[in-house]
Amino acid sequence: MKTNAYLKTILGAATLTALYFLYHLFLSTDKSLQMNNIIWELLSNILVVGLIAFYISQTTLKGMQLALAVFAIYYIIGNFNILIEAYIFNVTDRNQTVSEMIQGLVVAAIFAPLLVYIFGKWKGTSIHVKFQKFTIFKWVWKISLGIILYLFFYLAAGMILQGVYPALMDFYGDKIPEMGTMILTQIPRGMLFILVSLIVMGTLEMKFFKIAILIGLIFSIVGGVAPLIPPNVLMPPNIRLVHGIEVGISNFLFGYILSYLFKNK
Repeated sequence: MKTNAYLKTILGAATLTALYFLYHLFLSTDKSLQMNNIIWELLSNILVVGLIAFYISQTTLKGMQLALAVFAIYYIIGNFNILIEAYIFNVTDRNQTVSEMIQGLVVAAIFAPLLVYIFGKWKGTSIHVKFQKFTIFKWVWKISLGIILYLFFYLAAGMILQGVYPALMDFYGDKIPEMGTMILTQIPRGMLFILVSLIVMGTLEMKFFKIAILIGLIFSIVGGVAPLIPPNVLMPPNIRLVHGIEVGISNFLFGYILSYLFKNK
């Protein structure tokens, strides 16, 4: 049984890698292909697919509803939110950011139902999503506190990283935006993290501490570590490494604590 799951995970990762390759080959304006990075891309995608596959195996959803949940997890956490961050820090320009978002959107829209099919969850009846039952007042203060928690972990991680690794500033230099711009940008990013955490919590039947760990790992791996594994021309290896450690720890802690904030029992 486990061997079968491992093989499906590798197949899912290979499918995701192939979709990006085909998009880049036929739809991207940049026709340069870095074949030497494909192994790193595959390794990154194995980590991503492995986590999403575990969610698929435990969720109460099936079929198109499950595909939409997988799409939200993969695209919002693993693509959209990351590209917003890259743009405000001037790692990517506007055209490149939009192009990468469109690419991620197309790939995620194809990949999500394919992965659900690969893991045999396309047919069947979904159990209704169990969103938390809070009053409007509770929703407001919990979402507000969730955003504050995100800002705390985000800013604290950034300041600690600058303190322990001064070479970071050699890379960013004058790329760092003003504090006001940075904070205003992180508010909608925090709300998107909250949205995905609610989808995951509302569609799983397992012990809650395991759900909290899974959300933390999704935020950490899908939303930070895995995308930083493949080499790229935008960020040198040393910067990718320290960012991977930083976002891996901070996103996991944020996701784990956030889960308990929205726990209904």
